[in-house]
Amino acid sequence: MEGYKVHHKNSTFSGKRIELDGKYFNHCRFKDCIIVLEKGDTDIAGSSFENCKLLLKGNAYMIGKIIKLFTGKSPLKVLDFDEPLFEKTNPKSISRKELSARKHE
Repeated sequence: MEGYKVHHKNSTFSGKRIELDGKYFNHCRFKDCIIVLEKGDTDIAGSSFENCKLLLKGNAYMIGKIIKLFTGKSPLKVLDFDEPLFEKTNPKSISRKELSARKHE
């Protein structure tokens, strides 16, 4: 716990991108978050993760690749760099007014 600049205790994070490096999390709740780990310089105690995705970068990503070489499978389901972090909106989406007009045609 010592040595970390940022401490979170009994905090809830929802729908956010959370960078773990340099932070300490104690009894925190993460829901629908993108969890980013690069250096591994973090401490997490008594926390829970619900419907979160893990994004490994830098050293953490390399360690994940090495584990995959040894085991033949990924250690965790993590986001691939090619996957979008968030859903893209459809550029051809129509408004409710347009949709209503089409139903009455």
